[in-house]
Amino acid sequence: MRFLILLFTLSRSQLNAIPACLAPAGEWITSEDLAVAAPTLAALPPHLKLSYSPVPGLQRVFRPDELRRLALAHGLPDPHLAANICFAWPLAPLEPAVLRAAMAKELTGRSPQIELIAQSLAPAPEGEVIFPLAGLSAFSENPAVWKGYVRYTETRRFEIWASVRIRVHETHLKAQGAIHAGERLRPGQWRAESYDGPLLRDRILRSDTDLAGLVAQRDFADGALLLALFFEPPKSVEVGDPVTVIAGIGAAHIEAQGVALGAGHCGEVILIRNPRSNRTFRARIASAGVVEVLAGTSAGLVGNEPVGGNPL
Repeated sequence: MRFLILLFTLSRSQLNAIPACLAPAGEWITSEDLAVAAPTLAALPPHLKLSYSPVPGLQRVFRPDELRRLALAHGLPDPHLAANICFAWPLAPLEPAVLRAAMAKELTGRSPQIELIAQSLAPAPEGEVIFPLAGLSAFSENPAVWKGYVRYTETRRFEIWASVRIRVHETHLKAQGAIHAGERLRPGQWRAESYDGPLLRDRILRSDTDLAGLVAQRDFADGALLLALFFEPPKSVEVGDPVTVIAGIGAAHIEAQGVALGAGHCGEVILIRNPRSNRTFRARIASAGVVEVLAGTSAGLVGNEPVGGNPL
């Protein structure tokens, strides 16, 4: 309240004399940022982080006594500054065209028709406007709230929203005949159909390259829409597959043969059996048919040492 009273008592010339805030350059306010407003501080160590930049709508103010202490702490003379130096993000209302462009980018290739009904009115900082599909609250003919954000630094987001009605014109793939769980898809098991309607919540498969070689996780009747969440890539290793086992023992690099007791994709850990010793151990799938023994489990490869001294 005292601040408001003070503003009203200032003359127009006094108000014009108040320096405008500088825009932060990023996550931090640095010595270079201060030197823009106060060249007497240009001798501060380069890239010196002085403070986090403020959140949008607030200011970070450096007062003369703080700046004096900063200069003296780094062996500089008193800068003799009489005014504050402040930093604040410039804010501006979001243009509807910018919001629609960000939504259309998220729906690239789907020929969207976007009706913008309402939007957040709070001024936002300058940055990349993003509307992730996961932020859409509903998928229907009715208007829905789509939550997005402005990414104004590498790690900071300013939340925004819009009320929209969205339709898409795209190709959907549907089952051509029955498809059974566990079946690896082959050409001729799907057909393309044109779709013009509300945006669907689940990711649909829209091209032959999307489907080729995928494995169905459930049964599909003829004509059923093929949704991405019910398919997965074929596993790099299946149960019972012979695999090449790679192990590092000290400076040695050893290869042996094993049998997969589990199935998985690259990067996953499965159980392997050494057919020579019948022992089991855990290994990480490196590529199709190749696994790497986890650190500390190489003993699982050791069996009766054959002639020649190879412990595998």
